[in-house]
Amino acid sequence: MKKRSLLSRFFRRERQIPFSIKSVLSFYLSLMGRYWYLLAFMSLFTLFYSAITALRLGFISIVVDGLPTVEDGSKGQFAKYLIMLWDWGLPQVERTDSNLLVFLGAMICSIGLCAAAFYYLKEMIAQRMVVHMLVDTRKALFRHLAGQSVSFFHNRRSGDLLSRVTNDVSIVQQSLLGIFTAMLQQPFLVVSYMATAYLANSLLFWCTIPAYFFIIYPVMRASRKVLRHSRKRQKKLGLITDALQQLFGGIRIVKAFGMEERELAEFGEKNREFKSSFLKSKKARVVGRTVQELLFNLALAGLLIGGSFLITSGTLTIGDFCGFCMALIMLFQPVKKMSQSWNAVTEARPGVERVLEVLNETPEIRDVSDAVVFPERFEKINFSGVGFTYRSASAESESAGHLSAALKDIDLEVAEGQVVALVGPSGSGKTTFVDLVARFYDPTEGGIIVDEVDIRDFRHASYLENIAIVSQEPFLFNTSIMENIRYGRDSATDGEVMQAAKVANAHEFIMLQEDGYETEIGDRGMKLSGGQRQRLTIARAMLKDAPILILDEATSALDSESEKEVQAGINNLMQRRTTFVIAHRLSTVTGADKIVVLDNGRIMETGTHEELLKREGRYHSLYTSQNPDYALDRPSAMAAGKEPSSAAVAPGSEQEDETRA
Repeated sequence: MKKRSLLSRFFRRERQIPFSIKSVLSFYLSLMGRYWYLLAFMSLFTLFYSAITALRLGFISIVVDGLPTVEDGSKGQFAKYLIMLWDWGLPQVERTDSNLLVFLGAMICSIGLCAAAFYYLKEMIAQRMVVHMLVDTRKALFRHLAGQSVSFFHNRRSGDLLSRVTNDVSIVQQSLLGIFTAMLQQPFLVVSYMATAYLANSLLFWCTIPAYFFIIYPVMRASRKVLRHSRKRQKKLGLITDALQQLFGGIRIVKAFGMEERELAEFGEKNREFKSSFLKSKKARVVGRTVQELLFNLALAGLLIGGSFLITSGTLTIGDFCGFCMALIMLFQPVKKMSQSWNAVTEARPGVERVLEVLNETPEIRDVSDAVVFPERFEKINFSGVGFTYRSASAESESAGHLSAALKDIDLEVAEGQVVALVGPSGSGKTTFVDLVARFYDPTEGGIIVDEVDIRDFRHASYLENIAIVSQEPFLFNTSIMENIRYGRDSATDGEVMQAAKVANAHEFIMLQEDGYETEIGDRGMKLSGGQRQRLTIARAMLKDAPILILDEATSALDSESEKEVQAGINNLMQRRTTFVIAHRLSTVTGADKIVVLDNGRIMETGTHEELLKREGRYHSLYTSQNPDYALDRPSAMAAGKEPSSAAVAPGSEQEDETRA
């Protein structure tokens, strides 16, 4: 079994757990865990850089007090450390004034070069880690979204999901830099500067350091407001992205109805709400930093007064005081950055929560533990008491937030190779029926059985490999014609792609394009006409060559001449395949093996074209309304003095209920 990554294990572990600060930090740690070796190297280089940075303050103190001499090597505390370092490292070399000067110069140059090298290494490793984690997170998010069921997207705004993959993941990247700063780099610098200040004068150290706790507090206090407003900001940003996507997708409708100003007004309102949340978040941060600056200035004033007293009393040299002050001033910078990094992490928390919310979603359609492979051949498909109810997006429990049932008490047997036509008024459940066949959803009642095996017991990927779909609204990708058709079977050769296009009556118009099969067709195939796009989707389905075919009014976008040619290709495609056809024009399904009349989610009638016409029920009404010549040419059974046929009434239909009554 393939070993799961730390990231995937975390997603599984944190499922259904509230997004506390603990879970958010665990998310960051799970991201870092994969690159522990880079983290270790970055920590080591950061440690070296911090230590070297602090050493430079000691050399400044030595220069201020004057270079130590052989006769008087007691000037300042840091000068003593330099002489101790000489005696430890160069015990055999004569300690003269000139040698000390050369030694000091060599140390300063070496430290400068080492500091630059370690800074470069730690920053490059940090950036590399952040980029790796960003890519991993975005990839994991995309994989998780792609693995979700259709119902997941049915209840969510696509623009909001897009915002989570782009904006929120970018926020995670920025906060990761803050985490590295707060957890690794700055703490090392704090320790180094504190050690330098302690070595300069222990009394000043213990009197000054506690003030830093009061300096950090205002920023920590402000982080609560930052978190609240940041959550609102990210939500508003998702609405802005959704508005943009709707504008781009429906630009023709917007232009046709002249609604540019309305769309602009709605977008402006969303933008103003985002601005308000953004400014409130920034205001909270500025207030915290302002109070922090005030406290720092007060602490600095106290330090200067105390240092002046120690210098005048002779217990502290000017050089050591300068070294202490510089260490303290430089200490404030990492402390300040740590508090700022904490604010950045706090501000990014809503974005992390939005990413985790998606990653913790469990697909409704998933394999059972003992799932089997879909067979190459089957005898029949049985719909046994199938019912389905869409769940509302606002549902908070399994029993709440449901809509009315889309399908109810569906009992139907379909033999292999049969053509089943689904007819009925809009909203009757035809699309839901084929969505269940395609297993975009699972029935909420009953089951769909293929040769005594429920389709939920098949491996999902194996089942989908045996289904091809041609939708009423053709969807094409922003790539070449060749690749769009090859999407049906990725291993297909160019010749097989061209053959599928010929059968779909698409080859001729393709060859008229500037680059033939390599022509880029734009977003959603916008460079092609509706009929051309539909023929490409038909060619794609033909190329897949699946045993189960779903046609959702596949020829609706074609002109009459092309429809005849494409319909002939579709008829060839349906040979020896089990086909489910959604039809609004009943003339296209008169040759179906079985016509199923749906209304209000129930099967009202089932039979062949001739059988249903003789029954003079729902199908007869639908057919005669579309073909008035048939009603004029053929008198009704009642007019001919015949009794209405009562045979072959569908179980559970209204006709059956009336007959029983």
